[in-house]
Amino acid sequence: MNDLELIKQLRSEVAETDPDALTGARGQLLAVMARTPAPRRSRRPLTMRVTGLSAAAAVAAAAAIVITTGPAAVPVKPPASARDVLPLTSAKNVLLVAAISAERTPQGSGTYWHIKRESEDGRHFWGESWTTRDGQRWSRGEPGNGPGVVKEPSGTFWLGPADSGTEVSMEDLEALPTDPEALRQKVTAMQKGGPVGEHDIALLPLASLISELPAPAGVRSAAFRALAELPGVQRLGAVEGGEELMIQGGRHESKLVVDPETSQVIRTSWLPTATGGLTGTNHGLFIKLTTGWTDELPR
Repeated sequence: MNDLELIKQLRSEVAETDPDALTGARGQLLAVMARTPAPRRSRRPLTMRVTGLSAAAAVAAAAAIVITTGPAAVPVKPPASARDVLPLTSAKNVLLVAAISAERTPQGSGTYWHIKRESEDGRHFWGESWTTRDGQRWSRGEPGNGPGVVKEPSGTFWLGPADSGTEVSMEDLEALPTDPEALRQKVTAMQKGGPVGEHDIALLPLASLISELPAPAGVRSAAFRALAELPGVQRLGAVEGGEELMIQGGRHESKLVVDPETSQVIRTSWLPTATGGLTGTNHGLFIKLTTGWTDELPR
């Protein structure tokens, strides 16, 4: 979904038949996300007009910027972030803001893709892994392994659980579609069966992509947008670190804490792991996730 489609979807006040209005609103959204610095002073008054928008739509899209002469002139700053354009009042908006953040976050640099799963209080540990871009992996605390860091025979990831998902390499992740609907169809086709219902099949791999796999920015953004369209997604409210969501799909129910400003999944009640299993907690507990590229050696 491009910016124009997003504006049309969330701001029904903008007439779909008015391309000038949509272009103006799109410019406002891009200005918000770029955190544009205050414009330079001009010798003549200048007022930005958004033609074709209703007053409510114009105010919601962004504030008009007025520049005047004189040392005391202070330009009106646009909203600080995407959440000022898309209020976090629904699960869909939370996921769409996270999608915008994901798309604008460049892929990090580093030698290893690091994943760590532990309880919030630090009493439980569900494994840690370091994977290089060429497919080598070291892990610690994974089921069946001894103490300390172990060299794994394979550095692939599981897109969904092993009984219904498929193994993917970093090259496979790079090749996934960046269109939300195309991505949903692709990951659904990659599954071997399992849950009944197309959306339920898509839920697990989409959750993997946003939670702990090293997917590129465009793919992560598409995964957030695809999840936003699934039925059974609810916003439970603001919590420490972000927004708590509940995603129901057939026999699976997952609670996630997403920071929409960074697009990171901070905590989750369960997730399909990179090694093909399912990790989950009971009694309202969460798995604390740490993911990202690092040059720090496995230890």
